[in-house]
Amino acid sequence: MQELMNHPEALVISVVGVGGCGCNTINMLNEHAFSNSVNLIAVNTDLAVLNHVSVDSKILIGENLTNGYGAGADPEIGLQAAQESDEALRSALQGSDIVIITAGFGGGTGTGASPYIAQLARDLKISCMAVVTLPFESESQMRMNYALEGVEAIKEPVQAYMTLSNDLLLKGLDESVGLFCAFKHSNEVLNNVLSALVQMLTQSGYINVDINDFSRIISYEGESILGVGKTDNADNYLDALEQALNNPLVNNADIASADGVIVQLCCKSEPKASTYDGILKAVNGKIANNKTLIVAGVMVDTNLESELEILIIASGINQSESRHNQFPCKEHIPEPLNGVNLYDEELSFIKDDEHYTDIPSIVRKMKSLEKAKAVR
Repeated sequence: MQELMNHPEALVISVVGVGGCGCNTINMLNEHAFSNSVNLIAVNTDLAVLNHVSVDSKILIGENLTNGYGAGADPEIGLQAAQESDEALRSALQGSDIVIITAGFGGGTGTGASPYIAQLARDLKISCMAVVTLPFESESQMRMNYALEGVEAIKEPVQAYMTLSNDLLLKGLDESVGLFCAFKHSNEVLNNVLSALVQMLTQSGYINVDINDFSRIISYEGESILGVGKTDNADNYLDALEQALNNPLVNNADIASADGVIVQLCCKSEPKASTYDGILKAVNGKIANNKTLIVAGVMVDTNLESELEILIIASGINQSESRHNQFPCKEHIPEPLNGVNLYDEELSFIKDDEHYTDIPSIVRKMKSLEKAKAVR
């Protein structure tokens, strides 16, 4: 025990950026001064992109398959490239305590390679979570289909995942904002979460959340919430909590159905007991499941930029429940009018809806089922 106290084993968090979007995120994260506990890894099939990434750990996957020219927006090529470079990827992940995969879904490398990398982490018994970005709806239905298929593929190997919406990014920003500034804003969201997560896991707190607590919480598989809220007035802790729970890029996850939650409170000075108690009461009030495991941590950091910061990690969220109000219920589907089915293959009455791309396949097949009944 004395040896462990004098020479504690360093925690290693590997953040793996896959594809063009993931490598851009890694580049931005590298601008922030993370501790040696954070290992930033860039993975791509495109050598030109990797040459512009400023981290030491860079892996060109599928060199023989793509010759370093990219996956051609084909997720199957991205998968095959990862399979070809299995040994290099496995070697890069070994020794990690936590792996966080970040990628943009809808193209080839990120969509195809990320689930494979997540499976490697699972095979190595490393806790793994993924934060992936969905394409703009204007980028075509095919890219969105690829993205949603990628989300389905990565759900199985990761312990927890979160999807970010580029369309919500546009809605949350001024229309005149530059494209690069918009993406930088998206990366800042991830950076805030990652910074708070690293601080929680690598620094001791008055009430500590350790890696075993973290692994336990994300073992509740399903969709996740990762959010950080900040305030310069400690009395406004409920505002910070709402910020943490309402990530501006996420609209399909509701903490009410979560199986596990981490609430990490970080303050510049000793927080009031009423603040700690009020935050936990507010979180409990939002959770519908009385069997939800809530792990709380408290840390004081005199160098904190804000007076108070709250990190929320919620996992095991029931996706169907969190999206329940976003899709038309069966009873709201229009009946045929004068023999014309308004719910045809083009989904004409719903196509203009902002959630069109999230409509379950069973709804899309509605016309086929109705036709089959008619034939019978």
